[in-house]
Amino acid sequence: MNFPASPIVPEMVPLPRAPAVFGLSRSHLYRLAAEGRVRMVKAGARTLVDAASVRAFLATLPPATIGAARAAA
Repeated sequence: MNFPASPIVPEMVPLPRAPAVFGLSRSHLYRLAAEGRVRMVKAGARTLVDAASVRAFLATLPPATIGAARAAA
């Protein structure tokens, strides 16, 4: 998997690059946009994903339960 060379994420990410940048599938991004949880805009023929809206969505997700913590629950 290729990660962006820089940790700086631009304000808008072209849709074809968004899955690699955010770790979400293209179809998941479309579903989130349809639900109004992620913002996408059109610039001519290009669809751009608003990075701040994706970060805000990701911040609402619960923490993952990993390994032994899951077995104890």
